[in-house]
Amino acid sequence: MGDVHTPRTADIAGRQAELERRAQLADELSQELDDTNRGLIALHTELEAVRAAEARLAAIVASSDDAMIAVSPALLVQTWNPGAQRLFGHTEQHILGQTIDRLMTGPAFDAYRAVVEQIRSHGHADSYQTRWLRGDGSEVDVAVTVSPMRDAGGDLIGFSTVARDITHQVAAQAELAAARADREVMDERDRIARDLHDMVIQRVFGAGLALQSITTRITQPDTASRIHNVIGELDATIRELRGTIFNLNQPTQKAASLRAQVLDETTAAQDRLGFAPTVEFGGPVDAALPDETAAHLLAVLREALSNVARHAHASAARVAVRAGGELLLDVTDNGRGIDPAVTRSSGLTNLRRRAEKLGGTFEVTSRAEGGTRLRWRIPLTAKGSSLTP
Repeated sequence: MGDVHTPRTADIAGRQAELERRAQLADELSQELDDTNRGLIALHTELEAVRAAEARLAAIVASSDDAMIAVSPALLVQTWNPGAQRLFGHTEQHILGQTIDRLMTGPAFDAYRAVVEQIRSHGHADSYQTRWLRGDGSEVDVAVTVSPMRDAGGDLIGFSTVARDITHQVAAQAELAAARADREVMDERDRIARDLHDMVIQRVFGAGLALQSITTRITQPDTASRIHNVIGELDATIRELRGTIFNLNQPTQKAASLRAQVLDETTAAQDRLGFAPTVEFGGPVDAALPDETAAHLLAVLREALSNVARHAHASAARVAVRAGGELLLDVTDNGRGIDPAVTRSSGLTNLRRRAEKLGGTFEVTSRAEGGTRLRWRIPLTAKGSSLTP
């Protein structure tokens, strides 16, 4: 019987251990590959998110109406978005690498450098308003914001500069300031006019009445004549004061068409009248009508509506303004008409005087159907249009 050779138990165990070690190593390598694959997938996702964020940021910069400019520490232009080209007129090829002072006058560049130095020292600076230059040499009002740009280590690598066109905002602010100034001037003129009317005219008028009462008791003709002359001077003074008051109540310049101003006057009188007057226009009312002539007409209209409110006891009134060979203001009401007991009216006298200074006529009559008609007319000639109120 031949010899039978069998593996030794120790060799078998060693081989099994080696196989198990290799299998474990393969499992570990497979796990590492899975982990690496998941890490690569996560990294890819993060990179895609970053790319998407960069694309959104680039779209914002490209589509913005504001000028967005990256400036180096040496104040050289590094980036130039389409908003900057639209606002300042320079193309990207012509402006990149140029110093930013190309967009500014000397004082504006001094202000920009001061902001940059403030950022270098303190890390931030407030926005400010200034004027920068366009490519054609014109200036544009802008609001400027400058912010620091830093790398991952926190070192300053440049300045992000955003310039916004505020031309319309500045214009609106200027108009508002001018309107406030005009309003303050008009308020002061109104105050002076009220003081003249409530204090000076009343005192002069009272003095005239006192002198009139004295003349009835004076028997010397010379003395009575002198007093009558003084009364006449007082009446003339009152007329001049009323004319001054009317002038003070006029705007310093014509702000709207005559039609619009007539409508404003009638609207303003509604509260006093208790009703809205009807308004009619005929002919080229606004065509080449001098401002001073329009001011006269508006003053007469204001006094006429005031008389209707105070004396007529009317429930309706009509205002007609017609222009042609002459300018006519016709104001009618359905009130009680002219009171025959009233023989003196300084207001109506002033309206007549205005018409006569312009070479025109003025009349107030009672209407057959009831009420009063006021007709104030002047010729539209050089004589009638060159006089001031």
